[in-house]
Amino acid sequence: MKTLTIGDITLGEGKPKICIPLVSSTAEGLLKEAAAAVKKPCDFIEWRADYILNAMGGIVLSEVCRRLKLLLKEIKRITEKPLIFTIRTEMEGGKIGLKNEGYFYINKVIAETELADFIDIEAFDAPGIVPEDEIRDFVEYAHEHNTYVLMSNHDIEETPDQEEMLTRFFVMQGLGADVMKLAVMPNSQEDVLELLATATIMKDYYAEIPFIVISMGELGTNTRVCGGEFGSVMTFAAGKKASAPGQIGAVQLKQLLDKYYGEEESK
Repeated sequence: MKTLTIGDITLGEGKPKICIPLVSSTAEGLLKEAAAAVKKPCDFIEWRADYILNAMGGIVLSEVCRRLKLLLKEIKRITEKPLIFTIRTEMEGGKIGLKNEGYFYINKVIAETELADFIDIEAFDAPGIVPEDEIRDFVEYAHEHNTYVLMSNHDIEETPDQEEMLTRFFVMQGLGADVMKLAVMPNSQEDVLELLATATIMKDYYAEIPFIVISMGELGTNTRVCGGEFGSVMTFAAGKKASAPGQIGAVQLKQLLDKYYGEEESK
């Protein structure tokens, strides 16, 4: 598996890197949250823009994009850390429903700013349905604007069988992702083990790019710590509040990672 270096941080080397999502639905709250996040242990910041997009309501798209660009510039100034821009749709556990036209339009506007180090793009419109042309077009566009693509899939209902999870990884890798992420909901401890077994297979045999695996909810909390042992390169920690079920506070997560992997690796 190749590594990917952003500044002085290398994904795929050492312990999983900590990312804190920003989830405020107002501009003022978002900037305060960003300032608080960088005081906590983290390597990346994720702006979950679906929260504020949901609060904007019926504002015209051009004005939405103008506001997002201004906020992105301020977040980058405040945090000075590698930044992931994410619009998480309702289908995958987010706060907004967007048709593909608006979804890709906004993400292209963000790519044009070259302020986001990564843009998270959901790989599936629905189970088994991939908007391949739009995704390939976006990946090319993002790369032209010096922006990496973190391709993702979140199954908020269940943990698919191993063959299906591998297939989802293969799809994301084949679409040209720079990093890929699979987050699934376990309904038993066996589901958690199935995800980790799948991650091991990817790490040992198939992964050409860095990947992230997360088993969500209380059952899967341990994967946010031990995932690196099975190849996962990043883990998400709650800042102001959790952006997904099972997230651990950033300070506690850092302590757990240091205890699990040893403090030397984090230096």
